[in-house]
Amino acid sequence: MNAKDPFGNACLAFLEGKRGEEIKVFCDISEEDIIPVDYLFRVYDEMPEIEQVALKHCSGKVLDVGAGTGCHTLWLQKKGLETYAMDFSEGAIKTMENRGVKNVLYSDFFSCQEEQKFDTLLFLMNGIGIAKTLDGLSFFFEKCLSLLRDDGQIILDSTDLIYLVDDEENGMEKDGYLGEVEYKMKYRESETEWFPWLYIDKLRLKKVCDMMNLKMEIIKEGGNHNFLVKIKK
Repeated sequence: MNAKDPFGNACLAFLEGKRGEEIKVFCDISEEDIIPVDYLFRVYDEMPEIEQVALKHCSGKVLDVGAGTGCHTLWLQKKGLETYAMDFSEGAIKTMENRGVKNVLYSDFFSCQEEQKFDTLLFLMNGIGIAKTLDGLSFFFEKCLSLLRDDGQIILDSTDLIYLVDDEENGMEKDGYLGEVEYKMKYRESETEWFPWLYIDKLRLKKVCDMMNLKMEIIKEGGNHNFLVKIKK
């Protein structure tokens, strides 16, 4: 067991038959939350509609970033798409290999090699969070562009955290941008350090895309201030 990999440890425990367990999630702007480990192994029919729509928009050679247990990759594989599952959790990598994911990449997104080019970069479960901060978005998109073919696309979802505050007019700024948060995760005796994560609202994401001459299309909006976008050159 890797003491710094609660996510991976929880996934491996699930494969060993342990059901009904939870990953504890601590956040600097909200109360303690949990992730049911069973949910990480959901099949297509159990996925939120935004995820289902995202998968249907994938095409060509796909890179599933932060693939976790490989639930999205496995569906894409079954549909015949050449899909690569990337994660930086050793336990997640072992989990995906055990579940039959064909192409597994153990790497941090920003450190991955750029020899391969993809038609679709997929970032689900607020995968854009790896940008960490608003200032990190430009670097995030530059890395994306280095991995995309000329006519490639980025598919990602995020959430406007305005719902956490009552005053919509003044709530966007509170000691900085509300979507710049800090997380820590724990499963049994293993836990992470605090790490930064980004949630972005549609208007700010559009401004960054415009600044970088990228075309952003909203392809699905959820009922909880969450949304799904497709971004192309």
